[in-house]
Amino acid sequence: MTALLVAVTFGALGLAGALLFYVLRLTRAERDRSDARVAALGEMIEEGSSSGLSGSSGLSGSSDSSGSWGSSVALSDPGSPMFGSADHPRSIGLLAPAIGVVVVGLALTGIYVWNRPATATAAAASAPLELVSLRHERQGDQLIVSGLVRNPLAGPTIARLSAVVFTFDRQGTFVNSGRAQLDVTRLGAGDESPFSISVPQATGVGRYRVSFRTDDSVAPHLDRREPPAATVPVAQVSR
Repeated sequence: MTALLVAVTFGALGLAGALLFYVLRLTRAERDRSDARVAALGEMIEEGSSSGLSGSSGLSGSSDSSGSWGSSVALSDPGSPMFGSADHPRSIGLLAPAIGVVVVGLALTGIYVWNRPATATAAAASAPLELVSLRHERQGDQLIVSGLVRNPLAGPTIARLSAVVFTFDRQGTFVNSGRAQLDVTRLGAGDESPFSISVPQATGVGRYRVSFRTDDSVAPHLDRREPPAATVPVAQVSR
Protein backbone atom coordinates (compact mmCIF):
# COMPACT_ATOMS: atom_id res chain seq x y z
CA MET A 1 0.00 0.00 0.00
CA THR A 2 2.79 2.43 0.93
CA ALA A 3 4.67 1.64 -2.30
CA LEU A 4 1.50 2.31 -4.30
CA LEU A 5 0.99 5.69 -2.65
CA VAL A 6 4.62 6.65 -3.26
CA ALA A 7 4.28 5.63 -6.91
CA VAL A 8 1.10 7.70 -7.29
CA THR A 9 2.79 10.73 -5.71
CA PHE A 10 5.86 10.56 -7.92
CA GLY A 11 3.66 9.93 -10.96
CA ALA A 12 1.67 13.07 -10.19
CA LEU A 13 4.86 15.08 -9.71
CA GLY A 14 6.24 13.71 -12.99
CA LEU A 15 3.04 14.67 -14.81
CA ALA A 16 3.20 18.17 -13.34
CA GLY A 17 6.84 18.48 -14.44
CA ALA A 18 6.03 17.31 -17.96
CA LEU A 19 3.15 19.78 -18.23
CA LEU A 20 5.36 22.57 -16.93
CA PHE A 21 8.06 21.74 -19.50
CA TYR A 22 5.46 21.71 -22.29
CA VAL A 23 4.01 25.04 -21.19
CA LEU A 24 7.49 26.60 -21.01
CA ARG A 25 8.15 25.47 -24.57
CA LEU A 26 4.87 27.06 -25.68
CA THR A 27 5.83 30.25 -23.86
CA ARG A 28 9.20 30.38 -25.57
CA ALA A 29 7.66 29.77 -29.00
CA GLU A 30 5.08 32.50 -28.37
CA ARG A 31 7.82 34.89 -27.31
CA ASP A 32 9.76 34.16 -30.51
CA ARG A 33 6.65 34.83 -32.60
CA SER A 34 6.04 38.05 -30.68
CA ASP A 35 9.61 39.21 -31.36
CA ALA A 36 9.16 38.42 -35.04
CA ARG A 37 5.92 40.45 -35.15
CA VAL A 38 7.64 43.40 -33.44
CA ALA A 39 10.47 43.26 -35.98
CA ALA A 40 8.02 43.12 -38.86
CA LEU A 41 6.05 46.01 -37.40
CA GLY A 42 9.24 48.07 -37.12
CA GLU A 43 10.00 47.49 -40.76
CA MET A 44 6.46 48.49 -41.73
CA ILE A 45 6.72 51.70 -39.68
CA GLU A 46 10.01 52.61 -41.31
CA GLU A 47 8.59 51.98 -44.78
CA GLY A 48 5.48 54.00 -43.95
CA SER A 49 7.54 56.91 -42.62
CA SER A 50 9.68 56.97 -45.75
CA SER A 51 6.63 56.93 -48.00
CA GLY A 52 4.93 59.71 -46.02
CA LEU A 53 7.93 62.03 -46.16
CA SER A 54 8.45 61.63 -49.89
CA GLY A 55 4.81 61.93 -50.87
CA SER A 56 3.74 64.98 -48.82
CA SER A 57 4.90 68.61 -49.11
CA GLY A 58 2.39 69.99 -46.54
CA LEU A 59 1.88 69.31 -42.86
CA SER A 60 3.56 66.12 -41.62
CA GLY A 61 0.45 65.07 -39.75
CA SER A 62 -1.77 64.74 -42.81
CA SER A 63 -2.40 61.51 -44.64
CA ASP A 64 -2.88 60.98 -48.34
CA SER A 65 -5.55 58.92 -50.06
CA SER A 66 -3.14 56.12 -50.82
CA GLY A 67 -3.16 55.11 -47.15
CA SER A 68 0.57 55.24 -46.71
CA TRP A 69 -0.03 56.08 -43.05
CA GLY A 70 -2.44 53.21 -42.61
CA SER A 71 -0.05 51.30 -40.43
CA SER A 72 -0.49 53.93 -37.72
CA VAL A 73 -4.06 52.72 -37.28
CA ALA A 74 -2.82 49.28 -36.33
CA LEU A 75 -0.84 50.75 -33.43
CA SER A 76 -3.98 52.06 -31.71
CA ASP A 77 -6.38 49.34 -32.84
CA PRO A 78 -6.85 46.79 -29.98
CA GLY A 79 -8.59 44.40 -32.34
CA SER A 80 -5.70 44.17 -34.76
CA PRO A 81 -4.64 40.53 -35.30
CA MET A 82 -1.03 41.60 -35.04
CA PHE A 83 -1.53 42.16 -31.29
CA GLY A 84 -4.38 39.74 -30.70
CA SER A 85 -2.21 37.26 -28.74
CA ALA A 86 -0.02 39.70 -26.81
CA ASP A 87 -1.28 38.42 -23.46
CA HIS A 88 -0.87 34.73 -24.29
CA PRO A 89 2.64 34.31 -22.82
CA ARG A 90 1.50 35.64 -19.47
CA SER A 91 -1.59 33.40 -19.47
CA ILE A 92 0.48 30.34 -20.36
CA GLY A 93 3.04 31.20 -17.68
CA LEU A 94 0.29 31.33 -15.05
CA LEU A 95 -1.23 28.09 -16.31
CA ALA A 96 1.92 26.05 -15.60
CA PRO A 97 2.06 26.48 -11.80
CA ALA A 98 -1.73 26.15 -11.61
CA ILE A 99 -1.58 22.73 -13.28
CA GLY A 100 1.24 21.66 -10.98
CA VAL A 101 -0.63 22.77 -7.86
CA VAL A 102 -3.80 20.94 -8.95
CA VAL A 103 -1.97 17.69 -9.73
CA VAL A 104 0.05 17.68 -6.51
CA GLY A 105 -3.03 18.65 -4.51
CA LEU A 106 -4.99 15.73 -5.96
CA ALA A 107 -2.14 13.34 -5.16
CA LEU A 108 -1.85 14.55 -1.55
CA THR A 109 -5.63 14.40 -1.13
CA GLY A 110 -5.65 10.80 -2.35
CA ILE A 111 -2.89 9.89 0.12
CA TYR A 112 -4.76 11.53 3.01
CA VAL A 113 -8.04 9.83 2.16
CA TRP A 114 -6.27 6.46 1.79
CA ASN A 115 -4.42 6.75 5.11
CA ARG A 116 -6.93 8.51 7.33
CA PRO A 117 -8.35 6.42 10.19
CA ALA A 118 -11.53 4.58 9.38
CA THR A 119 -14.71 6.09 10.78
CA ALA A 120 -15.62 2.82 12.47
CA THR A 121 -12.25 2.65 14.22
CA ALA A 122 -12.53 6.23 15.48
CA ALA A 123 -16.04 5.61 16.73
CA ALA A 124 -14.94 2.37 18.38
CA ALA A 125 -12.51 4.35 20.55
CA SER A 126 -15.45 6.30 22.04
CA ALA A 127 -17.65 3.18 22.34
CA PRO A 128 -15.26 0.32 23.20
CA LEU A 129 -16.15 -3.34 22.96
CA GLU A 130 -17.22 -5.24 26.07
CA LEU A 131 -15.67 -8.53 27.16
CA VAL A 132 -18.63 -10.41 28.68
CA SER A 133 -17.06 -13.77 29.56
CA LEU A 134 -13.68 -15.51 29.39
CA ARG A 135 -12.49 -19.04 30.14
CA HIS A 136 -9.61 -21.34 29.27
CA GLU A 137 -8.58 -24.98 29.27
CA ARG A 138 -5.48 -27.02 28.48
CA GLN A 139 -5.38 -29.66 25.77
CA GLY A 140 -1.98 -31.31 25.76
CA ASP A 141 0.58 -28.55 25.27
CA GLN A 142 -2.08 -26.20 23.89
CA LEU A 143 -4.01 -23.50 25.74
CA ILE A 144 -7.58 -22.95 24.50
CA VAL A 145 -8.98 -19.52 25.38
CA SER A 146 -12.65 -18.78 24.61
CA GLY A 147 -15.20 -16.19 25.59
CA LEU A 148 -17.91 -13.77 24.51
CA VAL A 149 -17.50 -10.19 23.31
CA ARG A 150 -20.23 -7.60 22.78
CA ASN A 151 -20.45 -4.50 20.64
CA PRO A 152 -22.31 -1.82 22.64
CA LEU A 153 -25.46 -0.15 21.36
CA ALA A 154 -23.51 3.06 20.67
CA GLY A 155 -20.82 1.21 18.74
CA PRO A 156 -20.44 1.10 14.96
CA THR A 157 -20.56 -2.04 12.87
CA ILE A 158 -17.12 -3.68 12.89
CA ALA A 159 -16.11 -6.18 10.24
CA ARG A 160 -13.42 -8.88 10.44
CA LEU A 161 -12.77 -8.50 14.15
CA SER A 162 -10.23 -10.89 15.67
CA ALA A 163 -9.38 -11.93 19.22
CA VAL A 164 -5.69 -12.10 20.16
CA VAL A 165 -4.12 -13.89 23.11
CA PHE A 166 -0.60 -13.22 24.46
CA THR A 167 0.80 -15.77 26.92
CA PHE A 168 3.48 -15.29 29.60
CA ASP A 169 5.29 -17.55 32.03
CA ARG A 170 5.18 -17.03 35.80
CA GLN A 171 8.12 -14.61 35.63
CA GLY A 172 6.26 -12.40 33.14
CA THR A 173 8.29 -13.42 30.08
CA PHE A 174 6.41 -13.60 26.81
CA VAL A 175 5.90 -17.18 25.60
CA ASN A 176 3.60 -17.30 22.59
CA SER A 177 0.50 -15.81 20.99
CA GLY A 178 -2.57 -16.86 19.05
CA ARG A 179 -5.19 -15.12 16.95
CA ALA A 180 -8.59 -16.08 15.55
CA GLN A 181 -11.47 -14.26 13.93
CA LEU A 182 -14.74 -13.95 15.78
CA ASP A 183 -17.53 -16.32 14.82
CA VAL A 184 -19.64 -13.30 13.74
CA THR A 185 -17.83 -11.65 10.83
CA ARG A 186 -19.79 -8.36 11.07
CA LEU A 187 -20.47 -7.23 14.60
CA GLY A 188 -23.29 -4.68 14.57
CA ALA A 189 -24.38 -2.41 17.39
CA GLY A 190 -25.62 -4.53 20.32
CA ASP A 191 -24.42 -7.80 18.75
CA GLU A 192 -22.44 -10.46 20.61
CA SER A 193 -20.02 -13.05 19.26
CA PRO A 194 -18.17 -15.99 20.80
CA PHE A 195 -14.49 -16.56 20.08
CA SER A 196 -12.02 -19.38 20.61
CA ILE A 197 -8.24 -19.24 20.27
CA SER A 198 -5.74 -22.07 20.38
CA VAL A 199 -2.23 -21.16 21.55
CA PRO A 200 0.40 -23.86 20.85
CA GLN A 201 3.41 -24.71 23.04
CA ALA A 202 1.77 -23.35 26.17
CA THR A 203 3.14 -25.84 28.72
CA GLY A 204 4.98 -23.21 30.74
CA VAL A 205 2.32 -20.52 30.51
CA GLY A 206 1.34 -18.92 33.81
CA ARG A 207 -0.97 -16.14 32.60
CA TYR A 208 -2.35 -14.61 29.44
CA ARG A 209 -3.86 -11.39 28.11
CA VAL A 210 -6.71 -10.95 25.62
CA SER A 211 -7.19 -8.09 23.15
CA PHE A 212 -9.19 -7.45 19.98
CA ARG A 213 -8.03 -6.18 16.60
CA THR A 214 -9.38 -5.28 13.19
CA ASP A 215 -7.25 -5.79 10.08
CA ASP A 216 -5.30 -2.57 10.69
CA SER A 217 -5.79 -1.37 14.28
CA VAL A 218 -6.49 -2.32 17.87
CA ALA A 219 -10.14 -2.22 18.98
CA PRO A 220 -10.33 -1.01 22.61
CA HIS A 221 -12.47 -3.02 24.99
CA LEU A 222 -13.78 -2.94 28.55
CA ASP A 223 -13.78 -5.94 30.86
CA ARG A 224 -17.39 -6.48 31.95
CA ARG A 225 -16.74 -9.75 33.82
CA GLU A 226 -17.10 -10.10 37.56
CA PRO A 227 -14.58 -9.41 38.92
CA PRO A 228 -12.76 -7.69 36.01
CA ALA A 229 -9.13 -8.61 35.41
CA ALA A 230 -6.96 -7.60 32.47
CA THR A 231 -4.40 -10.35 33.14
CA VAL A 232 -5.84 -13.79 33.81
CA PRO A 233 -3.93 -16.45 35.77
CA VAL A 234 -4.02 -19.90 34.20
CA ALA A 235 -5.63 -22.36 36.56
CA GLN A 236 -4.38 -25.91 36.75
CA VAL A 237 -6.68 -27.96 34.57
CA SER A 238 -6.56 -31.75 34.72
CA ARG A 239 -5.72 -33.40 31.46
